[in-house]
Amino acid sequence: MKAFNDTVQEVMSALGSSIDGLSSSEAERRLQEYGENRLREEERISVWKLFLQQFNSVLVWLLLFAVVVSLFLGDVLESEIIAFILVANALIGFLQEFRAEKALGELKKISGLQARVMRDGRLQKIETSRLVPGDLVLLETGDRVPADARLVEAMNVETQEAMLTGESAPVAKNTEPREGDVPLAERSNMVYSGTLVARGRARAVVTDTGMHTEIGRIAELLAEDEDSRKSPLQKKLNHFSRRLALVVMAASALIFFLTWWAGGELLETFKTSISLAVAAIPEGLPAVVALTLARGVQKMVRSNAIVRHLPSIETLGSSSVICSDKTGTMTMNRMSVRKVYVSGREVPFRDGHPESGMTPELSLMLRIGALCNDARLEDDGEIFGDPTEAALLMSAKNNGFEPMVLGRESPRVDEIGFDSTRKMMSTLHEDPQDGRVMYTKGAPDVLLEHCSSIMKDGRPEPLDEARRREILRRNEAFASSALRVLGFAWKPVRTEHEFREEGLIFTGLQAMNDPPRPEVIDAVARCREAGIKVVMITGDQKLTAEAIGRELGITGQAMSGSELESAGDPVGIVEEISIFARVSPEQKIRIVEALQEKDHVVAMTGDGVNDAPALRQADIGVAMGRGGTDVAREASTMVLMDDNFASIVRAVEEGRSIFDNLRKFVFFLLSSNISEIMIIVLAVLAGLKLPLVAIQILWVNLITDGLPALALGFEPRAPDIMKRPPMEKSSFIVNRPMVLRLAVMSTVITVGSLGLYLFVLLSAGWSWGVSLDGDGSTYLYASTMAFTALVVFEMVNAFQARSERQNLFAMGLLSNPWLFGAVAVSLLLQVLVIYSPLADAFHVVPLSVRDWGLIVLVSLSLVMADVVFKKQIVNGGRKR
Repeated sequence: MKAFNDTVQEVMSALGSSIDGLSSSEAERRLQEYGENRLREEERISVWKLFLQQFNSVLVWLLLFAVVVSLFLGDVLESEIIAFILVANALIGFLQEFRAEKALGELKKISGLQARVMRDGRLQKIETSRLVPGDLVLLETGDRVPADARLVEAMNVETQEAMLTGESAPVAKNTEPREGDVPLAERSNMVYSGTLVARGRARAVVTDTGMHTEIGRIAELLAEDEDSRKSPLQKKLNHFSRRLALVVMAASALIFFLTWWAGGELLETFKTSISLAVAAIPEGLPAVVALTLARGVQKMVRSNAIVRHLPSIETLGSSSVICSDKTGTMTMNRMSVRKVYVSGREVPFRDGHPESGMTPELSLMLRIGALCNDARLEDDGEIFGDPTEAALLMSAKNNGFEPMVLGRESPRVDEIGFDSTRKMMSTLHEDPQDGRVMYTKGAPDVLLEHCSSIMKDGRPEPLDEARRREILRRNEAFASSALRVLGFAWKPVRTEHEFREEGLIFTGLQAMNDPPRPEVIDAVARCREAGIKVVMITGDQKLTAEAIGRELGITGQAMSGSELESAGDPVGIVEEISIFARVSPEQKIRIVEALQEKDHVVAMTGDGVNDAPALRQADIGVAMGRGGTDVAREASTMVLMDDNFASIVRAVEEGRSIFDNLRKFVFFLLSSNISEIMIIVLAVLAGLKLPLVAIQILWVNLITDGLPALALGFEPRAPDIMKRPPMEKSSFIVNRPMVLRLAVMSTVITVGSLGLYLFVLLSAGWSWGVSLDGDGSTYLYASTMAFTALVVFEMVNAFQARSERQNLFAMGLLSNPWLFGAVAVSLLLQVLVIYSPLADAFHVVPLSVRDWGLIVLVSLSLVMADVVFKKQIVNGGRKR
């Protein structure tokens, strides 16, 4: 049954209801049949499941494998260190997500109310959860609608449906049937669960309850789309980890086969290949990624953005499209006067004030708007009442007319209330100067029919036909710009008989709408500069959406929901459209899906219940924290506490910076790991005893490399970060330029470290082919030189990793003090290992000052290699 198509009698008959409502017994029977009027609650994710989810990564699985193998080989210390890192990494992610995790059951806040209902022929108050289809409910101004219902009686009813439809202005309601399959926002004879009655009173028969309501249907969309998708960052890390796992297994198998084929002892050969595997895996990477993302999250908290899942902040940095709800996100969600027409001229309002100053006619019109008004201003500054009347009240207040003072000076003594037939409202006031005066506001075309004069230069003049036509033309011009227009008039009232809506003196027009947030215009411009397309998706009318879009600087075509439905599959057209108007929650999902099919990373912002499914579908959903609904916040991965669209742009900038820094420390860690692999592989192929043992490799990967890698996450963002195009969805962390750079830098590190190892051995009189004692002083000295050289090489490389284009001399050394501290601590830890009782555990011996000087001298070769590489390869080819 489509109740909006049928007459009141047909709906009542179909529902088996009457003007006396249902009987208690019938209501109880229907409660058993239809269930309670509440929304199903999503099962909470268990704490253990949330914790275990932190281990769902290919890289973490590799490290778990390393723990098991280390335990099998008896390397308990090594396995304990890796396990500690894994647990610490999991705790970082778990604690962040546990703080933000809530259930979809927050939707119950909408239905935990009481309703006035006719039962057994008398008015009763019952819990809204006990409502059933066929119940007759009574609604008044300020009530929250308890269920979807068809209006039976309506007296000047308007409802605020922004949370459900995106329509910013209150919607006038009536009882007349509608023809055809009209969109939700145009079903003027229906009221919907969760919306507010802004004006009037009504009786309505309940048509749907619980999960069958419009808000329940949206909850179903949320429940069906269990968000198991991974963020682009997680996908890139997993892709990187899978490739790394293949390389590790292939290299380990190759070394095992070659060594065993050359006559190596089986167990020793197996240990060698496992050492290679440990060397290849960047054990510190998960922890460094988690800590870097956590730091980004904390920075966003200071910018009033709460990130519920760590990788989400990088996802926003990868976004190529931001789909934004209009009402409450890009606009203020508060009607404001934008323009007025008085004394034959148009006057724009800026920040609540007329640009051309105050005139007697404008002053009078503002006074009428404040007094002929049922909205009320509370002591705390909050306004209650119809949004249009609230706008008139604020317009007067902003220009020096205090509503409470006006009310005391000119008290209301009588009124002719607004109704949808007359489209006017009039009030009678005691005026200290003019005696009794009548103030009227209403639809301009209707109001003019009751006016005989017009205010001009502070006095009334006859309202001739030419002036009437000019006023109507101005009214049409305002309306075509998606402004809501009201006309204002007045007259002195000397006798009670004169308090009639005729012979009025026209004063002017006030045009209002829901204005854009001031900061959004700049935010949209910055998105355009960053190569990010901004798409407005709203439940408002197409004309209104286009007008706001022009103000915001959103270019491109506009399309309504009905036009989108007629077009069929939106994939072919979605990139040409920048404004979607009058769209349903399902259509919002289709738009997001179509953009994702075009390989876009889609961010969706919104604040209403109707936005929630699209927020869930998008790669990242961004909800408004102050003006948004609980449902929108539950469906999102990021919440803006200041409801400021500009915060999204700051988050994009932060996300891009995080990915930029992620590439820097991935390069840094991989250069170390590849060098370790090459050192081991070349040593095995040359028949040498391994220059590095497993505990030394683990020390480099976790400790000496870990701190500088983390410090690279603190690298200040590049000045041009928001002038670059977004990262493509298919792009990888390790791209071709990075592979070439890794090859060059790792070769230099390998040659330098292995060269020092051989230099010490040969200087000590060792001959090629002679076996070395693993505990002998010559081997330990040579191994210590190679081990320390590798650490110093990496410290030099940490400074060079700060930029993919600039060399060490061009980028400056002082912009990242964290890196200085990290390198200093890493070197001190290396000194501690060499000159403390830990030396035996790490198989090292003390080095002389001469040894350190030689290591530093050899390590500086990396600086020259980096200078030449960036000059000839990177900047020569202008590659990023």
